[in-house]
Amino acid sequence: MNTPKSLDRPAGPNGNMTRRDVLRVAGAAAIAASCSTLLSTPVRAQADAKRIRFAHPAPTAHGWHLWAEQFKKSIEGKTGGKIQVQIFPNAQMGNERDTAQAVRIGSLEMGAIGVGLMNWVPEMSITDAPFLWKTRAQCWNAISGAFGDELRKRSLDKGFVLTGWTDLGFRSMTNNKHPINSAKDMQDLKMRVPNSKAYIAMMQATGASTVAVDLSELYLALRQGVADGQDTPPSVVKSNKYYEVQKYISKTDHNLTMAYTVTNPKFFDALTPDEKSAFLAACTDANSFLRQYTTKDEAEAYDFLKGQGMQVNLSVDVESFRVACAPVIEKNPDLFLPELVKIARSTPA
Repeated sequence: MNTPKSLDRPAGPNGNMTRRDVLRVAGAAAIAASCSTLLSTPVRAQADAKRIRFAHPAPTAHGWHLWAEQFKKSIEGKTGGKIQVQIFPNAQMGNERDTAQAVRIGSLEMGAIGVGLMNWVPEMSITDAPFLWKTRAQCWNAISGAFGDELRKRSLDKGFVLTGWTDLGFRSMTNNKHPINSAKDMQDLKMRVPNSKAYIAMMQATGASTVAVDLSELYLALRQGVADGQDTPPSVVKSNKYYEVQKYISKTDHNLTMAYTVTNPKFFDALTPDEKSAFLAACTDANSFLRQYTTKDEAEAYDFLKGQGMQVNLSVDVESFRVACAPVIEKNPDLFLPELVKIARSTPA
């Protein structure tokens, strides 16, 4: 059988390849095969990677998205790309309730939600109790201890692995009618609340009327006058551009907005021990990142909102809100479990 001729060198005197030609061809083939393997390895590794679809209903400037981006960066780095994260913001997978349901049944691996989780885990309402925390540090200490352990257990019992805590900041009051200087200024306002008994009870305690609107629909509701105002942290007013549809903002600090990231239990259980370790470490990284970001952004947001034309009130009679809201926790033990309130308030600040 004739030896194949080289494609890029002349044949020997008899028209066949020389020994040198054969060695050159063989060497080139080996190099080509090696390069092919190297080039295909990342593609194959990516194809074999475990996938996390992470959904949330907020804009990409919102804290939920910032948490997700940091989580993605961290876990992909820690696992060498063996776990890949795809993020779906802006309610692409539905509102909070839709996201929670999808994670619970396993059609999504992971999601960021707030009050939507309380449809399944009503005990989570405790994190929305007005004036529960003296400081942000007290809240984070509680989450790292028995308080957080109890909520993680109750969430798992209802089909969610509670893997992250998104610090969105202390809440403010905004509206379109007049400045809010004390709790009595709430009495003629129709305020948007999330679909949460805890927030409804708190807002009604101030004398305001309420209308429940999902976060993904809030901007439109404010623009159309469905509600006069709402309460979210100044960072959320900034990221969701509520300054375009609200005139007044007051620094009431009545609640530290603590939302959550949840993971499907079957997906989490299927991770190897090393993957679980990387996963939880990435969640901790994202928690720390967002906490630092929110603390800084919260301090700067009021100046930003003032620059956007909002009337900013930093000297609110916060004590009047504290007094008005004081009975809310005691009158709603089904929402704010006394044992959890006790653990929270006894946590060092």
